[in-house]
Amino acid sequence: MLSYQDGQLYLDGKSVKSLADELGTPFFLMSEARLRSNYNALTRGLSHPEVKPTVRYCAKTNNEPGVLAIMASLGSQGVVSHPVEAQLAVHCGFVPEKIAYQRPLLLEDEVRAVVGAGVSLVHVYRLEDLPVIEKAASECGRRLKLSLRLRNNSLGARSFPLNFLTRRLGLTESDILSAAKRIRDSEWLSLAAINFHGGTQKESVRIYRALLRRVTRLGVRLQAQMGVALEEINIGGGIPSPSLRRIGARSLWMRIKDDLAYSYASETLEEFARMLSAEFRNEANEAGLRPLPALVVEPGRAIVGNAAILVTRVRAVQGKWAFLDASSNYLGESPLLFARQVLPINQPGDGEERNYHLSGSTVNTTDIVDVRRRLPTLAVGDVLALCDAGAYSISWASRYAGLSPAVHLLQTDGSLRMVRRAETFADLTSHTVRDDVGGRAGE
Repeated sequence: MLSYQDGQLYLDGKSVKSLADELGTPFFLMSEARLRSNYNALTRGLSHPEVKPTVRYCAKTNNEPGVLAIMASLGSQGVVSHPVEAQLAVHCGFVPEKIAYQRPLLLEDEVRAVVGAGVSLVHVYRLEDLPVIEKAASECGRRLKLSLRLRNNSLGARSFPLNFLTRRLGLTESDILSAAKRIRDSEWLSLAAINFHGGTQKESVRIYRALLRRVTRLGVRLQAQMGVALEEINIGGGIPSPSLRRIGARSLWMRIKDDLAYSYASETLEEFARMLSAEFRNEANEAGLRPLPALVVEPGRAIVGNAAILVTRVRAVQGKWAFLDASSNYLGESPLLFARQVLPINQPGDGEERNYHLSGSTVNTTDIVDVRRRLPTLAVGDVLALCDAGAYSISWASRYAGLSPAVHLLQTDGSLRMVRRAETFADLTSHTVRDDVGGRAGE
């Protein structure tokens, strides 16, 4: 729980200021309690007497072993995007048979590696990948389940300029029917699911309606024409973090005024999941899809996004600019597209507030952590918490003009555990073949 107590910012009962003074800045601070709360809220919201829900944590969102181990302990399934990520997930406690593998282009050696690790479900984006998967399955002597990706060509995906990028991924409905015939005739493959991706940080369940309608009707066709009963319908990720706001036409003016509302309540996430489950049931019932497949989600941001903050200190103030010791390298997504809360360590009172632009610590012209944030008057040494820092941050952290900061986990028993130390010179040189400064790298 992130809140002010006695005028100071606390996370799960720990003073963020005290931790900043003790540990030094910048660093990521993660909440185990929040991870567990978000996962449980999703599971509760999706559950219904007619619906069997499955949550697969999307490891690429944040693949810190400390996070993966918590997700595995909760019984989460997983979806990975690289053979090494599959190996890491198994190492952290995920059941291999409960891991799905996805990659837009499947290569034989990579598929053999994940199948050899015990992965039994593969997402398929291209018809050309079917023989690759079949060959790997045959060589490993294991029958594989396939989940076919339906291309998102919805009106929303066609209307917005950047959304055309997502349309390069996936199969048309005609492709899926062709794939189903090929799979039906294979002794090594079985069609288990259809999946889709509606986009990232979708703040309305209406976004999923058209795609669910297409998928459920496609499921009926597969059942009628080929006798294939889908085991699951997978709506992918995109479930929003309640404490991150996507900036669009409707929210732009509120963002300019820095007057957006943020929610940290698990109940918000649970209600969103409940509405998703209802949309799924409505579309399946209208299509006449029986038996009802399992409803699968593959969230990342919704679970881990607001479970972390990036703690940083103001190192200089120059007019409207505050220079931080953190960098946008640690928060991969543009502040022009997504808005997160920026909280001062001391609870704002009735004093003067100003709009500040927050500069990162490198000389990169685009190293801008945020713009036009209304904050109390800042001074050198002040500590800020950059919220919703758990998703696409640590996993995207770049070494450009610096090194990645430490990651600390606040555990449910109240203890603090470092799960990743700050990088050092040794980390920077450990992968080089030869260190021309002197001697071999890593020596």
